[in-house]
Amino acid sequence: MPRERSLLERLRQPEGERDRSIHENTGRLVESVLANLRRILNSRHGIAPIATDYGIPDLSDVIHNFPEATGRLRLAIKATVEKYEPRLRRVTVRSVETPNEPLVLRFEITAELVSEERGSSIWFETRIDPSGEVRLRT
Repeated sequence: MPRERSLLERLRQPEGERDRSIHENTGRLVESVLANLRRILNSRHGIAPIATDYGIPDLSDVIHNFPEATGRLRLAIKATVEKYEPRLRRVTVRSVETPNEPLVLRFEITAELVSEERGSSIWFETRIDPSGEVRLRT
């Protein structure tokens, strides 16, 4: 199904007829969503002139208001995921304290995966390290 891969993935690597199926591959869909979220959350506002809100705010702009910055960043992540990943709905983002790693910001993203399997929820751990790199895993 087309939802298993993003538009950019389909353009980069077109599939042959033998790779198509009428049944959705949920594992493939999750991997595609994860790859798209990595691209989005590692982009910063202003990087795409046609969509200046694509990505998240530059961390150097946000971190000056720490610890209030965590709430602002949480809301920015939620808004970005809701807008730029249509294969997820009912997105929630929760800040997770990291007492052992004071320079790392962690968030948990939970959402409902839009798929053939009704009520299929998904969870991502999001870590933002001191360099600003966002790492995601399921």
